Amino acid sequence: MKKGHLTLKIISLIVLSLIIESFADLFFKKGLLKTGIDSVGFSNLFEFVSRNFFSLYIWLGVSMYLVNFIIWLTVLHKVQLSHAFPVSSAGYIFVPVLAIVFLHESVPPLRWAGIALIIAGIYFASKSSRMEVV
Repeated sequence: MKKGHLTLKIISLIVLSLIIESFADLFFKKGLLKTGIDSVGFSNLFEFVSRNFFSLYIWLGVSMYLVNFIIWLTVLHKVQLSHAFPVSSAGYIFVPVLAIVFLHESVPPLRWAGIALIIAGIYFASKSSRMEVV
């Protein structure tokens, strides 16, 4: 089955999906931090699950993942997975930025170098999909 190529509309949907997924991960992390539980084991597993089950942040994250699921299905319906998935790697850019802004985490230079390589990979992967003979 032949699928279409990446268009501005599809790329916009992928970027929207990445932003939603990145915020969902941010909400999950904030929810987990709010529990006050530093480590999880068999002895406190029930407490960990019950505290997180009633966390607004966790449920916001789950809701955002559901929305993201629908958007991603739309993307996959329109284009080949081999075209869409490399572009979805841009999430590696959004998550560290959100972690810096909202969680006050630090991102070391070596990780930024890795992110730069991911960006280069996205660029090359997107170029290769345009070069294919249809």
